[in-house]
Amino acid sequence: MFILLTILLFFIAVALIILVLIQPDRSQGLASSFGQGASSSLFGVSSDGGPLAKITAWVAAFFIIISVILYLLSAHGMF
Repeated sequence: MFILLTILLFFIAVALIILVLIQPDRSQGLASSFGQGASSSLFGVSSDGGPLAKITAWVAAFFIIISVILYLLSAHGMF
C-alpha cells in the first residue's frame, strides 16, 4: 500500500506541476504591482479563475492528503 500511494503521489505531483504551468497569467508581472490596480493585486482580489483553477485546487488537496497519509504510515512503521 505504501508503494502504491508513493506512485500515486508522484503522478499527482506531475499533474499539479503541469496544471500550474498551463494556467494563464493573471497579471502583468512585478511591474503591475507598482502601477494601477496595485491594491487589488496586493490584497488578493481576483476573479474565479475558471474550471482549470478549480481542478488545480482539487489536485493540490489530493496531494496534501496523500502526503499526510504517507507521513502517518511511515511515522507509525506501517510500511
